[in-house]
Amino acid sequence: EFLKNTISDISHQLKTPLAALNIYNGLLHEEDIEASSVKEFADLSEQELDRMETLVQSLLKITRLDAGSVTLEKGAENVADMLRDVELHFAYRAKQEHKELVLSGPEEVLLFCDRDWLTEAIDNIVKNALDHTESGDAVHITWKALPNAVQIAVKDNGCGIHPEDRSRFSQDKQGIGLGLPLAKTIVEAHSGTIEVDSELGKGTTFTMNFLIPTKLAGCFCFSCL
Repeated sequence: EFLKNTISDISHQLKTPLAALNIYNGLLHEEDIEASSVKEFADLSEQELDRMETLVQSLLKITRLDAGSVTLEKGAENVADMLRDVELHFAYRAKQEHKELVLSGPEEVLLFCDRDWLTEAIDNIVKNALDHTESGDAVHITWKALPNAVQIAVKDNGCGIHPEDRSRFSQDKQGIGLGLPLAKTIVEAHSGTIEVDSELGKGTTFTMNFLIPTKLAGCFCFSCL
């Protein structure tokens, strides 16, 4: 059902860049078009093609994960190190937009995961948080070890998400709304859960919980996984 809804959503979202490309292509065929306008429409077309490529790549990743055709290369990863990489990825953008990324959590927490895939999931959530916050706002990334799980949360004080539009953002400014479905698929591929708590005009918190099966079995050795 999730995959069906995602594909339907993607089909709907593809209409926007395709319509824009048709308009730009028509304008480029006008006989009296100026050279400066040619460059402008060519640049705009490139942006729309990039949007479409991102959309299709995300769809491919979601379907591969959903079909179980991806082998996760799991290992014991330091959560603090992993989230510092996420912070570094967005540091320049946050500075340019006068926003703040705030990390908070203990240094010693480990998580048995595929670092590359899970980092991509968290990247998508942080990107969406930055997309929906204003200059001067902050995005908080926190983590902690619970008795039988590791919890990672991304909290912003942005515009929030409408209750009927949790799967994609109705006021998307920079992305095209596939970040969250992809993040959800990656988290669930790690036997984790992801929840959203959002209030319009006040902000959104995404909380990911990853069970530690060895603790349930009375073993604390990550290598046993």
